[in-house]
Amino acid sequence: MDVTVKGAVKSSDNTQVHYVTDDPKASYTLVNPEDVPDVQPTCIDWVDPSCVDYNVLPPPELEDKYKGSIVKNHGVPLSYLQIQTVEEGTEYYKATTKYPDAVCEMLARYEWGDLRYTTKKEFKNLAKKTKRKRMKHQTSLTVKNGPVILEF
Repeated sequence: MDVTVKGAVKSSDNTQVHYVTDDPKASYTLVNPEDVPDVQPTCIDWVDPSCVDYNVLPPPELEDKYKGSIVKNHGVPLSYLQIQTVEEGTEYYKATTKYPDAVCEMLARYEWGDLRYTTKKEFKNLAKKTKRKRMKHQTSLTVKNGPVILEF
């Protein structure tokens, strides 16, 4: 693939030049070596490798399959590709999305479990079952003849 330089942009203090190409991944910046500040590697705040998550793009022969998807341009996170079980998927969705816990579990079961092959009726029954589970865990207020009793 040929990459052509479309132009160059200098910084206001003339210490850096940014070269813009027709492929954004091939654009680069050059710094004047005389103006580079003296950097001590021990003073730099390094990012913990466990906090870095790279996106993996699909191979070129499968790009047509992902034509209208965000996967074609942005890829899939490497941590997502390493998930093997429903529990790991639930924790991934809880950590990376703003969905409620019940939805995270359903998404994980759909992606890595048996929920993908569930019929509409089974899905409704599952929703009822999770609703009943939540109802059991809620505190209740009971009124008897006499004083009001609050159970926590």
